[in-house]
Amino acid sequence: MENHNIDIERPSFWQQIFLQSKVNGAPYHGDLLTGQHWNWPKDSYLKRQLRHVRSYRPADERSVSSYDLRLE
Repeated sequence: MENHNIDIERPSFWQQIFLQSKVNGAPYHGDLLTGQHWNWPKDSYLKRQLRHVRSYRPADERSVSSYDLRLE
């Protein structure tokens, strides 16, 4: 069993995260960031591979579901 030396004076990693959060009064400037419009990639490698794999499925498995439409 390993013995870990714990420094009581120094806050842990998670304590530091919580101390730096907005709800604990730390400064937060995320509201001032400019918004950006972003679109999903249209013809990515993974989407091309998905179309390729789907083209080799048997005809009875090719029924289109709402989930399949979102991936196109």
